[in-house]
Amino acid sequence: MKVFELVETFGRAGESDHPMNAVREILESLRGRVDVDKLLSYIPGTGGNPRQVFYRSPQLTLLKVCFPVGRRTPPHTHGTWAAILQLSGEEKNTLYDCEHGRLRRTGEATLTPGTVLPLAAGAVHVVECRGDAPSLGLHVYGGDILVLPRRVWDPETLEEHPLDWTLYERFAQAASKAERAPLG
Repeated sequence: MKVFELVETFGRAGESDHPMNAVREILESLRGRVDVDKLLSYIPGTGGNPRQVFYRSPQLTLLKVCFPVGRRTPPHTHGTWAAILQLSGEEKNTLYDCEHGRLRRTGEATLTPGTVLPLAAGAVHVVECRGDAPSLGLHVYGGDILVLPRRVWDPETLEEHPLDWTLYERFAQAASKAERAPLG
């Protein structure tokens, strides 16, 4: 498989009547395929969303995301649905509902290689790299993740903010120093 074939496949899924389901099926078919990790090896996966993107359109964005050991994000949304295929490492996702700007923890999901995690539009989560190796995943979003309105929460006060990457990074540093995800 070549990168353009991967992009074409996801592009067709993004134009289907049920894009999230179609994307999830593709991700599940890619489970355990070492060539996906090798295929995307030219993308470092670090440095924020703009450096992780290898395809974006108004309907779909594809990213290779690498979370370094010990990294934890602040609670955040994507502004659309998402689906993640864990390629390597281990990642813990703490999941939340948000009502009137207030977060309520609803559960967690641990991703190991081959795990697919779908996230509905409006989902709020915290991502934490677990173990001794970076967490590496193929992330697919139902829109242009670089322009969609997104939300982020201060991990210490749980105050909600529009996503701003400088603020996000400050919150991520604070979240990474905390013992656990908020409300955990």
